Amino acid sequence: MKPVNPSGVFHDIHDIRVVDKEVPSVTDDSVIVKVEMTGICGTDLHIYHEGLVPSGSVIGHEFCGELVEVGKSVKDLKEGDRVVINPMYNGIGLGISPGGFAKWVKIDQAQRNHNLFVIPNSVTSEKGALVEPFCVGLSAINKTGVTPEDKVLVSGCGTIGLVTIAGLKSKGVDNIIASDISEKRLELAKSLGAKYTFNPKTDGDLKEMIVKTYGTVNALDYSGKLPHLTAAFECTGVSALFAQCMELLAPDGKLTILAIYRNDMTVSPNFVVYKRLQIRGSLFYSNDDFLEAIDLMDKGKVDLSPIVSHHFPLAELPKAFEVQADSSQSVKVIVDSI
Repeated sequence: MKPVNPSGVFHDIHDIRVVDKEVPSVTDDSVIVKVEMTGICGTDLHIYHEGLVPSGSVIGHEFCGELVEVGKSVKDLKEGDRVVINPMYNGIGLGISPGGFAKWVKIDQAQRNHNLFVIPNSVTSEKGALVEPFCVGLSAINKTGVTPEDKVLVSGCGTIGLVTIAGLKSKGVDNIIASDISEKRLELAKSLGAKYTFNPKTDGDLKEMIVKTYGTVNALDYSGKLPHLTAAFECTGVSALFAQCMELLAPDGKLTILAIYRNDMTVSPNFVVYKRLQIRGSLFYSNDDFLEAIDLMDKGKVDLSPIVSHHFPLAELPKAFEVQADSSQSVKVIVDSI
């Protein structure tokens, strides 16, 4: 009997189904990946809640697996290599090419250190599924240009906030305040490198906490003192917290936005002008970010395993999405295709 390829298909909003599709066939410039594990990403949740991709799309872009077939034109890759995927080049799992919620995935125009990266045996399947989200945080840090002397706020401790904290710590940044309304996530933040935590539900005023922790500096217009917060990473997608970061930053402060916002907002540009703020968005990553992320994991400098809260088999993908969508019970959900 010809084998089938069980695949997680977006059918409609809140409707993810596992259906049997054909096993992909290798071509000269492609490889076939036998998927090991795939993470459910915030982007997957946006698809789950809002659509965004065509019905029938096989989604999932945070995955690792083993090469079981390699096209004859593909260089520097071989059967048996364990790899992670940079989905940006092929749109893997993003409504363009079939993704990692499957048993087998075909990657066209396969190139090592471009759209595929070989991982060593020290990087487990679980950790391999975390490489791509780690690259999101690592890329934001690298673009921001933080140094060990920076005094940092990470606003929001979902997956991206947590991997950003781990990345900051790996670069020698010790002064990190993690802010979130979940005590569970704040505990994870501390385990990954946050020196301080703040829960707006229970801990009072964030500005007061930053002043107490980091001290103050003079405003450029001599109007008073400002919190000595030199960098902030906004990972919540909450408009009010974006504005809060702008307000809290010291002169020449750096604000990097990693979240997607559902609603537009009105903010005063005066914060930017008066304080000479550097504001940037960060969504994707470079090939060098992938190589750095794998190296940090291989050397044991970063271990993101604590953020994984659940594993589900591929057959239970709809349940996995329900759990991931409930932030009160999950942090990072991994889907197993092994």
